[in-house]
Amino acid sequence: MLKSELKRSVQARSNGTRHAHGMTMRVAFQGDRGAYAESAISEIWRHPVEQVPVPTFTGALRAVDEGDVDACVIPVENSIVGRVEAGWHALAAYPGMRVVGEAFVPVCHCLLAPKGATLQGLVTASSHPVALAQCGRFFESHPWIKPSKSFDTGGAARDIAERGDPTHGAIASRAAAQLYGLTVLEEGVQDRRDNHTRFVAVVPQKSRLWRRTHAIRGAISIEENHPDHIAEATRELLERIVERNWLEIEEVVSVLFTVTPDLSAAFPALAAREMGWVDVPLLCASEIPVPGSLPRCLRILVQVELRAPRPLDTHVYLRDAVALRPDVTDRAHS
Repeated sequence: MLKSELKRSVQARSNGTRHAHGMTMRVAFQGDRGAYAESAISEIWRHPVEQVPVPTFTGALRAVDEGDVDACVIPVENSIVGRVEAGWHALAAYPGMRVVGEAFVPVCHCLLAPKGATLQGLVTASSHPVALAQCGRFFESHPWIKPSKSFDTGGAARDIAERGDPTHGAIASRAAAQLYGLTVLEEGVQDRRDNHTRFVAVVPQKSRLWRRTHAIRGAISIEENHPDHIAEATRELLERIVERNWLEIEEVVSVLFTVTPDLSAAFPALAAREMGWVDVPLLCASEIPVPGSLPRCLRILVQVELRAPRPLDTHVYLRDAVALRPDVTDRAHS
């Protein structure tokens, strides 16, 4: 797929979710909407991302290598058929990639068909070759239904929905049936109930996204030296940092609070504890009393270790503290 075609695909076929400030994590996968790879993406990245369908495994990796997407997921192993050779071959063709995460996705294959179709009336069932190989017993017990190779499970479901031929079915997920308006004729047609596929997430080694540890700065001014005002400002700043960076509390390693010497009515860490940050190491300290510095200012340093790679909106400056970093404030609201 050419770069221009992939970029049109991103715009036309992505799920449209965007970061509150315009940052978007773009993740490619082989296949079409309704593919199991979408579940892998959702498991690895719990914050909203653009899911970009690409026809081939190599195409997904090429998109990452050329910078058209930030990352991709590739299936590498299935509990029934073993190694997914096409996935490994694609990864071998791009040695400059770094594995940054993995997901074990339960695979429950369903026999899908257009509305009005019957099991006895089907003559073919199409799907990805690896998916077909996971359903050998079904085809043995239904010899009148012939397996037909397709480039993807979700793509197979889409194709039979577009054809509308009641004699042609597809093997895909229940989510694909709902997405394309198909009927589930039979569920769990894979050979084993504990069927699952392992996906790996990859980014370029040259990308900063492989880094898991980051430090996020922030600051906020406080109206007066009063416990309620200090607590309110602390909550506002922490909540904004979490919101902008899609942080989960488990990703926060530690937090350092500093206040100017004119703020002594309460520890900012107390407000963090009341928010539920009880397992996060917190430390409060006093700022150096530099003449002419911003009065009644609370500063913060949040150390995080991300469970999945993603771009961060990072530093947050609020109220009068925006004057400390106007460059950050302008970028955040652009």
